[in-house]
Amino acid sequence: MIARIVNGCLVLFFGALVLVPAIFAQAVRVGITSKTLFFMPYYVGQKKGFYAAENIRIEPVLIGRSDVQLGALLAGELQFGSLNADATIVINEKGGNLKVIAGVDNSAPYILVGGKAYKKIDDLKGSRIGVSALRGGATSILLDYLKSKGLFYPRDFAMVVISGGTSARLTALESGAIAGGVLGIPYSDIAVDQGFNRLGDTLELIPSYQFNGVTINPAWAEKNRATVVRFLKAHIRSLRWIYEQPGQAAEFFTQEMGVKPPYARRGVDYFTKNKIFPIDGAVTLEGLKMNIEVQARDGVLKEPLPPPEKYVDLSYLKQAQKELGL
Repeated sequence: MIARIVNGCLVLFFGALVLVPAIFAQAVRVGITSKTLFFMPYYVGQKKGFYAAENIRIEPVLIGRSDVQLGALLAGELQFGSLNADATIVINEKGGNLKVIAGVDNSAPYILVGGKAYKKIDDLKGSRIGVSALRGGATSILLDYLKSKGLFYPRDFAMVVISGGTSARLTALESGAIAGGVLGIPYSDIAVDQGFNRLGDTLELIPSYQFNGVTINPAWAEKNRATVVRFLKAHIRSLRWIYEQPGQAAEFFTQEMGVKPPYARRGVDYFTKNKIFPIDGAVTLEGLKMNIEVQARDGVLKEPLPPPEKYVDLSYLKQAQKELGL
């Protein structure tokens, strides 16, 4: 009888030890623009247990506007942002201090899609085009691309801000609220198969670009370096899993984000084949140079242009890679 009681107590004791990491896992809030393929690595890490293995519990916070996400990051309401590097450049040039510490999407695979009545780029003259913001990010890429085709803002078209990422722009296109917009893959494929028109590929003009990166406020990150490194270790594991298990990643995309299987697999294959996701979490400094050039054309930066290293801190990533044996 006594032996059974002792054994029962031991079971409860060791069971409690197993639960301790889950109970006391550090919670961090991560800003995410939209629940789309662009940000799938975070959801993979959450659902596949990569963050839990590092004793971290992430709380994804959907914030469709980069300026709101920036404010939350500066105010300490978010611990990590998933921002286009353009936003980081702008805030730093205004006296802020944010740093890109890892890559999420190291280029911007956007297809310009027009409504069913808009069969070529010139047809967009006088129309309304859906954008995520009035400047920076996908908007800067769109404006550069349209300039290369002879269309200039605001002379030739108007812009309408559609919050919620590429899937929200697809919905606006379907409803007729906008005449066109840039859509990420595979949402552009979905639109074309519905009868909308593929007008152009922005990667033709800007193949390398630091689109979305893990972004931190150094005031918090330096006090929590170990947490940041553990977060990045889980982030890298998520990226590697997508590359190593593309079939399962496509199924995950379908289950989590509702994209039908043919499109889900197309999207995963495109992102891995073209190395949109950095398998080791790297930042593309070459791409960041293009961000800087785009911001210079937008009037945010002036000559001489700063080096990309001004806006990054790779010390956290290098430590995470080292601890993973990369």
